[in-house]
Amino acid sequence: MWKDFFYFSRRERQGILILIVLVAGIFLGKWLFTPKDSKPSEVALELSKSNEKQEIIPDQTNDRMIQNRRTYAKQKTQNISAKFNPLPEKRSYYSQPEKPIALPKKNQYPTLEKFAKGTVIEINTSDTVQLMKIQGIGTSFAKRIAGYRNLLGGFYCLEQLQEVYGMYVELYENMVPYLRIDTSKITTIQVNTASLEKLKSHPYINFYQAKAIVEMRRKKGKLESINELSLLEEFTPEDMERIKHYLAF
Repeated sequence: MWKDFFYFSRRERQGILILIVLVAGIFLGKWLFTPKDSKPSEVALELSKSNEKQEIIPDQTNDRMIQNRRTYAKQKTQNISAKFNPLPEKRSYYSQPEKPIALPKKNQYPTLEKFAKGTVIEINTSDTVQLMKIQGIGTSFAKRIAGYRNLLGGFYCLEQLQEVYGMYVELYENMVPYLRIDTSKITTIQVNTASLEKLKSHPYINFYQAKAIVEMRRKKGKLESINELSLLEEFTPEDMERIKHYLAF
């Protein structure tokens, strides 16, 4: 039985023999042609040196790039500095000196002449230039006085100047000798035709007082005098004293 299992024909035996010879030849050739020296070959050394150079090059390249950037930044800074702060040109000994720039002298321009003592102006018709000629009044105060006068319609007494924003006692007392008032120059409001907006725009009449006037006018028709407004609880005696100069019936 075993003989039958391991029985090979002549051709099979030849094939097995050839196969054994090939395998043996492969192992023998590998053993013969493989170098036994453990030292690395010249090719391997060259490759390793090449790798070392490649590892060093990036660092050197980075250093070179950083140095170039610093040099470029330094040159750029110098160029900008030279542009905005140029060095003075060298002049020869015989060159003509530059003419100095003539600076304006103090009080070179004429100032507004102030009024002499004893001068008096009418405040309801004076413009800002005339007001500025009063001692102690500048542009700002002249505009404030004229602006408040226009809102009121005019001043009926000099004490009203104390209501101007920023007015102080010394300035007020300094202004009074130069001023007089003509109450005929006051602009009045027509009570029977003025709108609610017009009435409440006056500094001495608030929204509720203006509304009360309009309501009384709607109920009674035409209003005849300022005394009719005294019946309204919205007006105090002090209010009546102030607004009577600015209302016309």
